[in-house]
Amino acid sequence: MKSEVPLSKAVRLISPRLTVLVNTVDEKGELNSSPYSWIFPLSFDPPFIGVGIGGKKKYTYIKLWERQGFHTEKSKKVNVPRIREARAVLECKVKQFVELAGDHIILVGEVLYAAAEEGGLDAIRPLLHDSGEKFRSIGKEIVLKRRR
Repeated sequence: MKSEVPLSKAVRLISPRLTVLVNTVDEKGELNSSPYSWIFPLSFDPPFIGVGIGGKKKYTYIKLWERQGFHTEKSKKVNVPRIREARAVLECKVKQFVELAGDHIILVGEVLYAAAEEGGLDAIRPLLHDSGEKFRSIGKEIVLKRRR
């Protein structure tokens, strides 16, 4: 039997979600780095991604990443440093922001450069956000064949 879910919690049914670290540089030239789990592909050609950004107050985790042993390095195509230890990288240029009536806006980014550890998801081991402070990793691969 299914129980009704309050609409305010409905989007939590779409989880776990990929968690990524988004680095930006503010107008003063200072690096900001925050994790986001509302990220999604928008187009293959040209490659666009969307990032759902909520709230007016933004948190930066640079000091936390430094304490964890992460280091920044120069990016290949953008002027924002990236995390050297990242297993996958998408360097993007902001194309636009889409504002809806909700509590989040969508940042649309055009992917200018991409790199990843060889070995696919097993090598990358992406972090997935379940809800709140709960995270998980990817388990066994399941292949679903498409009908032709």
